[in-house]
Amino acid sequence: MSIRLRLEDYSPGLYGLPHMGEVIASYRLKAGWTSQEAFAIVCGVDKQTVTYWENQVYLADMDRRIFLCKLLKIPPVLLGLTWYSVVDRGASTMALSHPLASMADLLGENAYALYEDILTFAHASTDKYSPAATYRFYKHQQELEQLLTRVPAIEKDAWSDLLSRFYQHSTFIAQHHRKEREALSWAKKAIAIAESLNDPELLGAALYRRARIHLIQKRPAMAKTDIASALTKTKRARAPLKGSSCLLAAEVNSLYAGSDEDLRTTCRKWQDSALKLIYNDKVEDDGTFLTFGLYAIHHERAKTLLRFALFHTSDNELVERLKNTHLRADRQVLKDAQNALSAAKKHLEGDSFTKEMYLSITEAKIYLVAREYEACAKLAKIALQFAHKSHSEQGIEEVRQLYAMLHQLAPMNPYVANLGVELRVFPVIEAE
Repeated sequence: MSIRLRLEDYSPGLYGLPHMGEVIASYRLKAGWTSQEAFAIVCGVDKQTVTYWENQVYLADMDRRIFLCKLLKIPPVLLGLTWYSVVDRGASTMALSHPLASMADLLGENAYALYEDILTFAHASTDKYSPAATYRFYKHQQELEQLLTRVPAIEKDAWSDLLSRFYQHSTFIAQHHRKEREALSWAKKAIAIAESLNDPELLGAALYRRARIHLIQKRPAMAKTDIASALTKTKRARAPLKGSSCLLAAEVNSLYAGSDEDLRTTCRKWQDSALKLIYNDKVEDDGTFLTFGLYAIHHERAKTLLRFALFHTSDNELVERLKNTHLRADRQVLKDAQNALSAAKKHLEGDSFTKEMYLSITEAKIYLVAREYEACAKLAKIALQFAHKSHSEQGIEEVRQLYAMLHQLAPMNPYVANLGVELRVFPVIEAE
């Protein structure tokens, strides 16, 4: 069983990594070197050098990081390295031609657990979509793909399960970078492995993520098919996966509700089912890394209520309805949506720019439907700031879509114009 890296043990550092000095000091003590003086002698340096290492948020010297990884048995991921970077370059040609053999000496019996820790680290990092974090994760994924070709047959299913979960994370990385085909490709690979293993929970998680990608990419019919399949696979799943699937099913099917009161009721029942899981069951980590809790439930409820307040299936349809002065949003439903969003904010835990971004986008849309365009533009600008902080091209695109609607509805509003400036969208000047 994996002993997962506890990122909260270290202060945040740079590039989505923990504070490197704290990591080095921690592993020095674990290795039995209780004083910096003694450890300095081991390393052949003076005490001031060790003090310097342990004060650094980010140790830029890669050779020094590799040295410390080997000496203190620090998992390379904690110092921004891959396993290949710490393989002994003086090893024989035969050892280098068989990466698993050379890596096994470093990993010992904890190889699988360490790759699980890499996955945990990638999900927990507040900087997980940054170019540096993305590059490191893909490198680790490539290592895992090569390892899978060499592991004993008896262990292959477990390693395949892990690779499927790596692909699921890569799905969202690609989507946040607006690489839509790549996102679907990773999702397809994750599903294929889950199907080959005949693992309902793993398949349910992979289908859930592809459904989410289809919804983001505005293919609701495909999202509806995938989430329906996911629901059949997650009937006996633990709360995070089962509850998240119910919430996504409600969000997808709300697009088809319209005047269908029965379907609206079904959407509410899915959300209620998710809520019961929190109050009736103990929500335990199930390895899916899905955000499931009162924050997720209230936020999803806010999004569904927002759609029902002035029903629309697309941005263009919403703009046309807002232009029609005879159509008004249901004020009570809008108020309920705002209350649900406020509840979501109260239950927001941790420092997550991505969650803050999506909360701001939803709140901006509430003001949009209420025809309060100035407030909408202000919230969209806040969302844009969070999108930049989280390195989310997807978030920037969603703010851009909000601006496109605002520009059609209130092009001369100065706050709308300012949002366009922030997005680097300027009016086209025609040549005379």
